[in-house]
Amino acid sequence: MFDDYFTLQLRFAGYYSSVTHISFAAAISSCTNLRRRLNLIGVEGENVWNNLLNFADSNSSDLAAIVDKCVYLHALYSTNSSNSAFGCFSYEPPNIEGVVRIHFLPLNQESSPLSPERIAERRCELKAMFAEIRLLQPNAKVVRGVSWLYNLNAYKRLFPAAFVTAIDEPRFPIHLNGTSTWGQVLDWRQRVKPDIEARIVSELPNMREQAPWEIFPLKALTTHCEIEKFYEHFF
Repeated sequence: MFDDYFTLQLRFAGYYSSVTHISFAAAISSCTNLRRRLNLIGVEGENVWNNLLNFADSNSSDLAAIVDKCVYLHALYSTNSSNSAFGCFSYEPPNIEGVVRIHFLPLNQESSPLSPERIAERRCELKAMFAEIRLLQPNAKVVRGVSWLYNLNAYKRLFPAAFVTAIDEPRFPIHLNGTSTWGQVLDWRQRVKPDIEARIVSELPNMREQAPWEIFPLKALTTHCEIEKFYEHFF
């Protein structure tokens, strides 16, 4: 199912490797979300991930073989449902500055998770998540998000006005090893969007070493506001 998705990411990494003159393995680590998608995060997945990178470096001219390896590992290690207790949403506990990062990852949906008929469900998930944060994370001060989804009104309508008003272009490098940018490539069925794929492929020759994320149709945006705005919004 993810063959096309893995192929696109590996092609992207190949271009990045040629532009930056780093190894193919280093490019895969830097600008794909394969490790997260294959559920090889953390110490538990380190050996398998390193073996995949070594395989990729040794077979860099045989993209199909690397894709097959990724498909095999995905079937073996990945989970088909979100580990989050809050449906499509999850959060990172506050850092030393009290900043809570929120994430959106829809899996196993029967219809678009941002369709009008699903908005109440999404708001319930957010309400439950912030109820837990308020109870268990007293040091939380600020909510921050970084995602391509902040380009979409269907997503923005879930949040407090202060959070939406603060949406802006990031003034820091965008990480490509998560879903904040790569998420736009898949539809809600977890299938590659042909038009997005075509636009990325057409822009590969224009990739810049300093900002490879620029060739994506939708740029990841960032926003933040005081967590009290979320508490006022949901409670």
